[in-house]
Amino acid sequence: MTPSLERLAELVRQAEAKSRAKKLGAETQQAAEQFRTAEVRANRAAQRLREVRPVRLRELEQAEIDEQHLKELVRKLAQYKSALDSDADPENLIADAQTEIERKKREAQAEIESVSRESDEARRELRTAMDHYQQLRRELDRLQPQLADKFSNEDRLLWDAEMHFPGGQFQTLAREVEASLNYFGMLGKLEQYAQLKIWIGRFRMHQAANDGEMTEDNQALSQRTFHQLKTLSKQYEPGYIEAFRHDFHTDWTAYVAEAQEQLLLATETARRSKDWEQQRQESQARDLERQQLNRESGLAALEELKALMARTALPDEGVEEFLTQLKQVVSGLGASDPAVLELVMPYREVISGGNGLRALRRNLDRIRQEESKDDDTLQERYEDLISATQGLRVLMIGGSVREDVRRTLQRLFEFDKLDWEPYEDAKPAMLDSIERRVRNHGVDLVLILKSFIGHHVPERLRPLCEQQGIPCLMVERGYGPTQVGETLRRGLLKSA
Repeated sequence: MTPSLERLAELVRQAEAKSRAKKLGAETQQAAEQFRTAEVRANRAAQRLREVRPVRLRELEQAEIDEQHLKELVRKLAQYKSALDSDADPENLIADAQTEIERKKREAQAEIESVSRESDEARRELRTAMDHYQQLRRELDRLQPQLADKFSNEDRLLWDAEMHFPGGQFQTLAREVEASLNYFGMLGKLEQYAQLKIWIGRFRMHQAANDGEMTEDNQALSQRTFHQLKTLSKQYEPGYIEAFRHDFHTDWTAYVAEAQEQLLLATETARRSKDWEQQRQESQARDLERQQLNRESGLAALEELKALMARTALPDEGVEEFLTQLKQVVSGLGASDPAVLELVMPYREVISGGNGLRALRRNLDRIRQEESKDDDTLQERYEDLISATQGLRVLMIGGSVREDVRRTLQRLFEFDKLDWEPYEDAKPAMLDSIERRVRNHGVDLVLILKSFIGHHVPERLRPLCEQQGIPCLMVERGYGPTQVGETLRRGLLKSA
């Protein structure tokens, strides 16, 4: 364009702007008011259509059911007419029923047509108002752009108004589905199922309402949205949804409304489940903390109980103090703690009372019964040893003391007493004490656990035992009844 032509065009634009300036603002304002009014009417018509149509469709369905029922009754009446009372008047009842059914069908159909027609008219009026407003807005932007801010609310309303038309509906649905891709996998199965039903129901509803106003771009968008919904359904498999079938047809407004109710129910169920799980975890955490505190308290009480038992000659004295302290131990560690059971087993007969002691006594009795069953089998196996071991005062040295094993050995071989000195305590002072017991004949038999003790212990004790005439036997492996029994058989029976 030449400079002269450009200047001429600018003069024309300015002249046109001055000529239109006085009218354009007022016309645009009037068009905006008409647009807002049309949008309100379209909203009301759409709301009425959503409310009335499902109700009236259900009435039509019920009328069809009533009509079929009436035909069935008429057929049966023809069969049993001879059995009717003489004063019966079935013909009038049939006519009245037919009239009532037809009246309901006419009323329902008429109101459906009325609200549909009202919705269509409101949408046409809205489209006309939108086109007129948009035309004036474009002109306003060209001639008087400084006035554009006055119509910002109407400009935003245009996006909402597009929802009344298939193109806008598909765009809104597409944006909603696209935005859900990041969180859809975090929904529960029931929530995913209901949400997919809502989306595919809306898709089919918009598709059915398409009146030819969709552009090629919106058609491509609708296909892309449909494939996204199918992908979500295949990926997460929330359940079979028949609305994905092209040959499935229904009242889509009612279908979406039902799915929305399902989503509300599923969301509420998921919320309650989440709240319950959170409460369960919080309760579990509190229980664990309480158990930890109880255990710490119980362990401290257990140490005090051990100290009490060490300085008290149970069961001849200190029983009440023993039971009081034992209650604190059981309160913290429970009545089935292995360390507690092993510690108090020798004093089972004096344990009685409440606060967990009754349960502790039952557990001790159960252990005793189980041990007795095992003892019966073992006693048959080592019956030949009893004559040689019965009544002996025995000292066993090495390893770590296992009270349950010590009790079993003492019962099985009918020792009068079985003392078990652990290897951790096999120090010079302890060995000196053992030697004094041997010299004073405070023991009748010494058992040394070879696998759990140093070579210096048998080197010191075996010669002394031989001088004093006290058997000193080496248990080659372990310390169970079998290993000890075989050692006793080799050492005592052979000696005998």
